[in-house]
Amino acid sequence: MAGLFENPFRTAPGSDPPAFVGRDQELAIARFAAGMTRSGAPTAPVIITGLRGMGKTALLRRAMADARADKAIVVYAEATRREPFGAVLRAGLESAQESIGSLPDKLKRTIEKVIRVLPKAEYELPDGAGAIALSGASEPDQKPFMTVLRELSTQAWKHGRYLVFAIDEIQEAQINDLSPLVRFIHETAGTAQPALIVGAGLPNSRDHLYKAHTYTERWRYLDIGLLTSDQTREAIAKPIRDAGQAISHHGLDALVAESAGYPFFIQEYASAAWMQHQGKTITSEDVAAVLPGVRRILETSLYDSRFRALTPRECAYVLVLADLGPGPRTVHEIADRLGSDSERVSSIRNQLVKKDVLFVPSGGMVEFRIPLSDRYVQAHRTELERRAAAKPSVSIDRGREPSPSEAGKSRKHRA
Repeated sequence: MAGLFENPFRTAPGSDPPAFVGRDQELAIARFAAGMTRSGAPTAPVIITGLRGMGKTALLRRAMADARADKAIVVYAEATRREPFGAVLRAGLESAQESIGSLPDKLKRTIEKVIRVLPKAEYELPDGAGAIALSGASEPDQKPFMTVLRELSTQAWKHGRYLVFAIDEIQEAQINDLSPLVRFIHETAGTAQPALIVGAGLPNSRDHLYKAHTYTERWRYLDIGLLTSDQTREAIAKPIRDAGQAISHHGLDALVAESAGYPFFIQEYASAAWMQHQGKTITSEDVAAVLPGVRRILETSLYDSRFRALTPRECAYVLVLADLGPGPRTVHEIADRLGSDSERVSSIRNQLVKKDVLFVPSGGMVEFRIPLSDRYVQAHRTELERRAAAKPSVSIDRGREPSPSEAGKSRKHRA
């Protein structure tokens, strides 16, 4: 019998799955880009896009490992709204310097030059007293930053290395900080000593990068989504086989159906089934025993709080979007189904975006922020329809619901 701590499945966000199933093409493209850069032949930067839980960070981490094995100096930065991108880039350079080990002194000194140009992270003071930075500028001065990047790239190539900037959550990077790095990558593409960006982010990353520089629209964007049924089957069965265990046909069918190709769900459901089983085989009874509990945990953590706060008109909106099926849909489609036009229902969409229910991947499009939200809506359809039927006293075309005071005045008037 396998022990609990021999569980091959990985449920932590961003952790590497036990098997990279269905992502061979993306990994091959990232490896090819690094290999071309290593040979001195510039290639388009690679940006992996997709919704939360699709495995973008894991793919980025694998691409980083492959580049390091090919003698790249990999600078990793996870962009965040809370810190200037220059600060997280500085931390990435410091980490790269520490992890490489023995470096020629001149190359070390050049890395330190780049580090000095970039700001350190800011730290929030208690009780809303503001924040402090441990070094000068809050943004990199673009001219020295570009200058020292050129020096660093030159020194890296002199010592048989090249630069790869691996940026996670790239859609969060501030444009002013990101722009000089994008310019630098574009500049090196015209030389025999190119550098590369490999990034990961939400589907709006393309539009965000376009704001930094228009030529980023010609970068290579790899959108990853749900796995197919066959890929899901292999993503569950292979780690079990590799661990010397087995899973029954019916048990595997049930896990494939329940996880629906969502990589995060695959790890959660398969992990629970592993922990439930006794002996050498995960049975259909093992799977049946864990499905309700895992489903309830995932609904509570991902969906309930978002959908519980919806107004009647917002409930109507998500019901229409769920009926249209998974993936991005045009705002016109939804407005037509609601018997209105996109301008008049835009306030509803905006509120749903603020409530983290919807996401705008590009202009004129909208989709659920969390994968399989459409399945959740269908499972809870009766309740959502009941709430949608509790009509506000103004129509959807009037643009907003009445405030409590307005509703009270309306009742007094009718009385």
